[in-house]
Amino acid sequence: MTTVAGYRCRLCGSDAAEVATRGVRDWEYGVPGEWDYLRCRSCAQVQLHPFPTLAELEEAYPESYIGHVASAGSRGALYKLLYDVKEYFHGRQLAPVVTPGACALDVGCGNGEFLTRLRALGAGELHGIDFSPRAVALAKEHGVEAFLGVFLDFDAPPASYDIVVMYNYLEHTLHPDQEAEKARLLLRPGGHLIGELPNFGAFERRLAGRYWGGNHVPRHTFQFDERTLVRTLADAGFADVRVRYEMNPTLLALSLQNYLQRNAPDLRDNPAVPHGRAPYISALMLLLLPLNAVLVALRQAGVIRFAARAA
Repeated sequence: MTTVAGYRCRLCGSDAAEVATRGVRDWEYGVPGEWDYLRCRSCAQVQLHPFPTLAELEEAYPESYIGHVASAGSRGALYKLLYDVKEYFHGRQLAPVVTPGACALDVGCGNGEFLTRLRALGAGELHGIDFSPRAVALAKEHGVEAFLGVFLDFDAPPASYDIVVMYNYLEHTLHPDQEAEKARLLLRPGGHLIGELPNFGAFERRLAGRYWGGNHVPRHTFQFDERTLVRTLADAGFADVRVRYEMNPTLLALSLQNYLQRNAPDLRDNPAVPHGRAPYISALMLLLLPLNAVLVALRQAGVIRFAARAA
């Protein structure tokens, strides 16, 4: 058993861990520092070390953060094309859980774009929450009733929603177990939790190591694989937890971008990666699609989507 100074698992309380990835930097936005990912010896949850405070996390999201850009179209024509194709197939996956007039809450809603997709599928009442004032302002421009704050402080009655969305959210949190429990509390019986996050068990993560696009330090405070994700949702009271490996080469492309930018003189003000993305990122995504398809078939891809039902 190995103890690491200052480490304690925020899920089970153990102080014994092993290093999963060492010496990760914020290659995209240049937040100063260097972090490790530690795997708990007791529950196998992977956690960032040193662990940030909420204030430090809020400071790690610059105005140029990719999730707060106005729309996919503002990230280039090729990116928008890839995004639209992905969302077309994604919409077909989501259609069975979006009942006419459904009330949906997007946790970590960013610019609100995802909720507009649910509206197109028939959702009625659209709510979002984010701790970024810019994200909340953009979401409101999309017609979303958006709230500024953190989810655990969100004041809504139990059983208020038919759908709770956690796309690229759970890995950003301080207490993912409590966040999942809150989602379960806010869902009506039979309601759906849907989401997406990086797969720390992916082959591409093991290959890219500290440069893996899914590291995204210090914003990705926790990392999940299929086993730890299913356990977290089941422990929160969800039933029928389903996981699928996604055709999405974004993290593969970001891994290459991170490697290429590793020697940039100033990662914080790096003109080569506006909004955290190099101009060539969409071309890389297109080139990497065949490899991504192979990894999906092998259940080794870097992005997993999940759905669960409130019992």
